[in-house]
Amino acid sequence: METAASMPAAPRIFAELGRRLRDPECPLDEVAELVKRDTSLAARLLRMSNSAVFRGEQRTASVEEAVARLGYREIFQLVGLIASEQLADAELKSYGIEAVELRTHVLKTAIVCEQLARECKMDERAAYTAGLMRAVGLFVCDRLAQAQVPAAVWHPVRDGDYLGWEAKLFGLGSPEIAGMILEEWRFPDDVVAGIRGHYCPPEQTDAPALACLLNLASTLVADDRGGLPGEIRHWGVTPAKLGRLGLKPRQVESARDRASKLFSQRQSLVNELHAAGPAGAASTHQTAADIQAQFARVRTVEPAPAKKNCDSEPSNGVVGKNDDPPVHTTDALPQVAAPTDFTTFMRNYQDMVYSTAVRLIGNETQAEDIAQEVFIKAHEHWEKLAGSPTAGGWLKTVATNMSINHIQRYKKRWSFFSDLVHRSDEGEEKEVEFAAPDTFFHGVDSMERRELIELALEKLPPHQRVPLVLFHFEDMPYEDIAKKLGVSLSKVKTDILRAREALAKILVRRVATHETFQP
Repeated sequence: METAASMPAAPRIFAELGRRLRDPECPLDEVAELVKRDTSLAARLLRMSNSAVFRGEQRTASVEEAVARLGYREIFQLVGLIASEQLADAELKSYGIEAVELRTHVLKTAIVCEQLARECKMDERAAYTAGLMRAVGLFVCDRLAQAQVPAAVWHPVRDGDYLGWEAKLFGLGSPEIAGMILEEWRFPDDVVAGIRGHYCPPEQTDAPALACLLNLASTLVADDRGGLPGEIRHWGVTPAKLGRLGLKPRQVESARDRASKLFSQRQSLVNELHAAGPAGAASTHQTAADIQAQFARVRTVEPAPAKKNCDSEPSNGVVGKNDDPPVHTTDALPQVAAPTDFTTFMRNYQDMVYSTAVRLIGNETQAEDIAQEVFIKAHEHWEKLAGSPTAGGWLKTVATNMSINHIQRYKKRWSFFSDLVHRSDEGEEKEVEFAAPDTFFHGVDSMERRELIELALEKLPPHQRVPLVLFHFEDMPYEDIAKKLGVSLSKVKTDILRAREALAKILVRRVATHETFQP
């Protein structure tokens, strides 16, 4: 409780605001005076009211004007958003959770909770509050763990999930600790009970309705790549949970779709809120939406760096041998002076990062999402990357790892891979050799050659394309590929052999007929 008392005041103001707004006749000046108790909260609320999302013909000059213009519902939403951002203003070192990741997770959870509550006729304000405040226990546990000597750090293999690790350290899990704190801060009883019980097991049908709602919302957020790694085992969509909430699958999907749109709007608001700062410099509070918006502008407006054609020799770039592309790829790391502002940094490296992802994933839209995530991660480490001559190699490694993780975690294709060795009639492994480039691609210029290879790679299944790209395009040894993908050495060799054979057939057919690839 002493640790919680040292945390920002905004969450306690948010709790009191919720109590006062239960009375629809609550005077406007009371709400304004409550907000003004925290100077930082009041200043940020004014900035939000003057943002492009809410700004009218004239600027809002006072908190009273902001409350009058926005209305009580919007004020409650924004104060809660500011309160959660103040809590999640720094990395949770003991859990390995970056601040941007945590803020995004909290906001997504709150919005999904609110939309699910609308579908099952529950209190939307209570659901939104529970989503914003459910991670309070993690903030406190992180501070307590860091205060130990040596600092305690959660490890997924050694410690399992968060709950078991917290119980070993403190005798309590973070949901129970959150409940104690929120009870002390006088949050509503149903919110406290919901957060305390939201790790409810699938078979538990007597859990508080808000606990089931929060559990279901956390499941949807995790499915959308927004979950926290030490909580995954607690989530899942089950008939028991849907029955407890009176929800049908179509209602869940409807709530998910609305939440996605609302989240984008809220992120745009947060983006503008944090945009203020020195021109050309990356704000220390920049959010994922900021990076995504900058990335989109760079890819569509900023001129791309000059590329090498398919016949150029790889340069002695800023990374080691295994990170250099071979002669038949166009993604040599840019040879530029190390940038000192983030926008220039993205402009210099965005093509290389995107090309790395699209080759591995085989889908342009998903590759662009991966590229955005890479630059969000780069922004989190900007202090170390700014001006570093090895930044290009770091980006390439992160892009490769994120692409592989995307395939492994979300496409669920690895379990279907065959471990059979492709053998000839004599029982020996078949090796597919390409003709010499000058002969094989006779009459095809370098740009067409690049297009043929890229589009042929997209035709391969992921379990063949990924090891083939890593071996031929990233110059990675068989042993390293096996280790990175978590498969046997023989499987890597087999998949690459089959990929070569499949790719050769595609290229022979396309080159021979000079066909145009169809999407």
